[in-house]
Amino acid sequence: MFWVVVALLYFVLAAVAPSILGLFVNRARPDFGSLSLSLRIVFLVIALICLAATSYVHVESDEIAVLNKIYGTTSLSGEHIVATNGEKGPQAEILTPGWHPWFLVNVIYQVENKKVVSIPSSKYGFLVAKDGVPLRPDQFLADAFPSGRELDMLDAEFFLTHEGQRGPQTTILTPGTYRLNTHLWDVTIKDATDVAEGSVGVVKSNVIDSVHFGNLTAAKPSSCEQKTVSTNASGEAVAAAEAKSDEGRLAAILVPVGCIGVWEKALQPGRYYVNEAAYKVTMMSTRVQTWEFKGGYRKRYIDLSLDQAGNLTQTPRFEDIKKPDNAADPAVTPFVEGWLVPLELRVLAQVTPDNAPFVVASVGTLKDIEDNIMVPTIRSIVRNVVGAQGRHVLDLADNRAELEHAVEDAIRPEGLRAGIVIKEVKFGDPALPPELLVSRLRQQLADQLQVTYQQEQKAQTQRIETEKARATAEQQHQLVEALIGVQVAEQNKNAAKLRGEGQKLELEEVAQGQRAQADVLGQDRVLTITLVQQMLKAVQDKPEIVSLIGRLVPQTVVSTGGQGTGLDSAAAIIGALLNNGGGATPAFTGQSSKK
Repeated sequence: MFWVVVALLYFVLAAVAPSILGLFVNRARPDFGSLSLSLRIVFLVIALICLAATSYVHVESDEIAVLNKIYGTTSLSGEHIVATNGEKGPQAEILTPGWHPWFLVNVIYQVENKKVVSIPSSKYGFLVAKDGVPLRPDQFLADAFPSGRELDMLDAEFFLTHEGQRGPQTTILTPGTYRLNTHLWDVTIKDATDVAEGSVGVVKSNVIDSVHFGNLTAAKPSSCEQKTVSTNASGEAVAAAEAKSDEGRLAAILVPVGCIGVWEKALQPGRYYVNEAAYKVTMMSTRVQTWEFKGGYRKRYIDLSLDQAGNLTQTPRFEDIKKPDNAADPAVTPFVEGWLVPLELRVLAQVTPDNAPFVVASVGTLKDIEDNIMVPTIRSIVRNVVGAQGRHVLDLADNRAELEHAVEDAIRPEGLRAGIVIKEVKFGDPALPPELLVSRLRQQLADQLQVTYQQEQKAQTQRIETEKARATAEQQHQLVEALIGVQVAEQNKNAAKLRGEGQKLELEEVAQGQRAQADVLGQDRVLTITLVQQMLKAVQDKPEIVSLIGRLVPQTVVSTGGQGTGLDSAAAIIGALLNNGGGATPAFTGQSSKK
């Protein structure tokens, strides 16, 4: 508006240019007329420039220009917000990037440059129309844009002239860039729906529309027939009429894809641009779930100890077992033989993809199934099976596998009725009353003591052998010498024995020869010959004896005649020694008693 006022001012100045010029220049000048014309032209050019400044719009490549008409002859009706026929107010028309000459456009319209709407990847744009045909009373969202005309419906003028409905839209903007008239459209950017691996997405629809969600595609249904379904003995969701009276306890209503309600088919893993105002997607894990019943009880013990004197002592103690945060419920405490026995267990369960819609429609999420259906059922079955008549407390330790199978067989049909497949039931270590285990503990202690004694005895024997081997190694040199000495002594003993035997044989032969000689020559002659031989041998061995032969010849002969007492002989010898100075040796002669 400022530039319009300035332009009008210069137009006025152009009109009165001669008068203005006459104030400064003498009118009598011959060039006064040409000067006045020049001044008029200058004022007109300035006025036109001012008008031109209000008569164009420049739009950048990433922008649009929206128009709000300020001056006009007609006004919008009360129920409309955006004008399509030039009425005053926000206009359906927008200006795209580029230069747009339009006489007095900035005077007649309020022009605003707006950024284009950009939807990033993994997002979608939720649309709300500010103008259009009102929603019907039975509508929650506006009808989806006609197939193939989605981009046309984003144009405000086309939308308003083709019965587009105001309010939240069923159609959404997928990732991309859009030039939207912000006078008509409000856009909210939201996250796409990701169905993770090992899960399916169960869809509850609030609208009837065609569907193009990956594996789920369907034309807009002309009629929607609800189906009441239950489960059969195998856990498969079937029509309620097909389930036997003693099989299905839960029932749910499912609808075909595209209808209002819970769809009978689920979304497979993937990314989907789902309008969360039109569709609610409940994620259901199809992986095996682990439900643990653990903790929440006091465990009692009786410890046995043995002192040095062999006295056995029993010491009771307690331990409070807390329930873990991730446990489904505390341990089950069945009543067996008058004892409350805390029993921990683990249950593996799974929801199949085909049963997921039934489970969501009949019960809800996995957490709802766990809390409202399976946990109470499992606790009741465990109490009934483990605490049945005829069961014993020690069966939990001695016959665990049998009890596990019995509980599993009882739980599986109950899970199938809820669409849950029970894969496995496993018991943890039961908190058996310690009073029942004392005798076993005493036996184990005795066995352990016996084993310990045997091990100690074996270790002592090994230690003795080790010490003996070490001492033997240290005395090896002396042992070898002693062994060799023993062997030498043994050899000497054997040699001496052999020499003795040889001498014995030699003497026996000599004796036999001498006896033979005695038989021929007589004993005296044999004796004489033997003495001569011995003397010759002695002379041969020691020649120096020859020089002593003279001393061997007797110089005194004592003859007794065989009748003396022996004193005579002694006196003769002593006398000879005294006379000879010990030089000659007396000789004895006499008659033999045998002669």
